Formats: sequence, structure tokens, C-alpha cells
Amino acid sequence: MKATFFRKLAAVVLFAALTLAVLAAANFLLVDDVHSYSRAMLQELYADAGKVDTLFLGSSHCYRSVDPAQVDAALGTYSFNAGSSQQLPDGSYYMLREAAAQNALHTVYLEMFYTGYNQSASKDVPLACYLLTDHMRWTSPNRYAYQAEMGGLAAFADLLLPARHGVASPGTLPALWRAKLTDGYAPGNTAYLTYADEGESYRGRGFVYTSGTPQNAFRTLLDVDPDAPLSDFGWEYLRKTVDFCQQNGIRLVLFTAPLPSAYLYNTANYQAYVDALRDFAAENNTVYWDFSLYKDVDTLNLLVEDFSDAHHLNGQGAGKFTAVLCDTIARDNAGEDVAALFFDSVAEKLALAPDQSIAMAHL
Repeated sequence: MKATFFRKLAAVVLFAALTLAVLAAANFLLVDDVHSYSRAMLQELYADAGKVDTLFLGSSHCYRSVDPAQVDAALGTYSFNAGSSQQLPDGSYYMLREAAAQNALHTVYLEMFYTGYNQSASKDVPLACYLLTDHMRWTSPNRYAYQAEMGGLAAFADLLLPARHGVASPGTLPALWRAKLTDGYAPGNTAYLTYADEGESYRGRGFVYTSGTPQNAFRTLLDVDPDAPLSDFGWEYLRKTVDFCQQNGIRLVLFTAPLPSAYLYNTANYQAYVDALRDFAAENNTVYWDFSLYKDVDTLNLLVEDFSDAHHLNGQGAGKFTAVLCDTIARDNAGEDVAALFFDSVAEKLALAPDQSIAMAHL
């Protein structure tokens, strides 16, 4: 009886070991994480454990807009940009928890580009989850909580086999294997994270420098519903983020990186989004700064050439914006009422101090 039991147990263990070996081989052979910004960002975040006091969170509007090196030079902080492509409100929440588990965070700046806060559920954009959970540590409880929230039990198959949702093209595989076996994961190596043809390069601590200028008109991605400027999903995870920060003594600042004035002009009811976040901030002992409504166009002198497309800053624009963001933070830290730096309404901004793009609003 005992011999039969141990033979069956050995068979189960052998089968599990062989299955894991096959999955590991498939991931090595097929999955391209060498060229992943998120992989590099999380690798750096783990390496910087215990150092980070200032955290930036959000989508590509965060990681393309805020340069931590420039922030630290201006403010004397040790900041990190943990933005990721299409990062949704739940992704920001779990990245906050992941960073806070390793660092005594003082301040978190949450970038609030409005489309993400109008998604109805994380499962609608599964790649936003995979870009983070694929590269979180196996020991991280946030990895599994986020994966379960996004896709339930079925999504856990993707933790074992990321190739299910991302396979490298066949022609790139030999070079990918060489990179994995040599310097593809070497800390600080950005050679595999530079795309000259696309005008993008990873510059460290989460910041991605983007070149190029808008090639099309400044058409909106989404109009705002004045009766529901944020979705229930957006509100849920914004509240969770606020609660976590308050419970852990972390100051939270909500902000939106500057959008072109032409984009504001073409986005119906954007004012409803601004009003909703300002009211929420006032009710929750925080602030909301929308730099699309920044008054001083001489200080934040954004030209069409400072955007890479209809709504993202390029690297040149990010440099201008990061300088103004740091100035705003410094003035806020000194006790100044920085709300006076922003127009109350979109209508005022467009009438009194639009940026250069407004001339292209009707294209």
C-alpha cells in the first residue's frame, strides 16, 4: 500500500517538474521580455529597494512626461517613475502597494489621464495587467491579487505561460536567445530598450524619452460623460489608493500631465472631469493639479513640437513640464496656495492662454 502511494506521489511530482520545465523552456524560447520597458522598470524598482521616497504612477502619460533624474536634481528626492503602458487605476494601486512594501514612501504623484479612469473593468485591457504581473516577483502577493482581480482563476495560466499573450516574431528569435544568454538583463543596459526608428529610448527609473511630433490632428480619444466623468471602476481604485496612502502616512497628489489645448477643445465635457477630481480631492485631504489648465504660458511654453502625438508629450516637452512640476511641488511644499497657478475652467484656459496647438483644433 505504502509503495503504491509513493510511486503515485513520485509520478505526480515528476509530471509537475516536467510540466514546469516545458513551460520555462517555452517562456525562454518564445517570450520577448528583453525589450520590455516594464521589465526594466520593475527590475530597477527592486534594485532600488529602500531608496525611493517619491513615486510617480500612471499610464504612458506618466512615464513619458516625468523624468525622475530631473525631479531629484531640483528637489533633492530619490524618485521613481513606475508608470506603464495603459496602466489602469487598479494597476496604479497594485504598483503603489508593491513599491511601498520595499520603500518608506513620503509622497506619491498619481497621473490621472482621463481615459483610464473611464474604463469599466481591468479585464477590458488585459495587456495593462500582464505588462506588470509578468515582471513582478514570484513572491509578491500583489502579483497574484492583481492577476485575480483582472481575470479570475483563468488568468493564472498566464503567470505560468506568458507566451499565451505575447510571442516574439520568428525572425527575431535567434537574436532574442543570444540577448537572454548574454547581456539582455544586465542592470543599466538600455541597448535593447532604444528604438531609433520609433524615436523612443528608456532613460532609467521608469522614464522613456520620446522623439517626434504630431503627424495628425488633435482629435480626442474620448468625450467625457458629464453625468459620469469617472467610471465606477475608476472611482473604486482611486478611493483604494487614497485609503492606502492615508493608512500608511503617504502624501498623495493627483495630477494630469499637460494636454494640448487643441485636444481640450475637441474633448466634450472635459470640465466635468476636472470638477469631479477637484471636488474629490477637497473631500479627501489631497489636491488635484491639471497642468492642461496651467496659467503661465511663458513658464510652461509648450509648442506643437513638444508633443509626440495628439496627447503625449515628447522628451523635449517632458523636460519643460518636469521643470514646471518641480517648481509647483516646491511652492506647494513651502506653503503657497498653488491652486492659483491654474485656471478654474477649460473655457478660461482656451480663451486667455491656450498653447500653440489651438490653431490646429479644427483640422
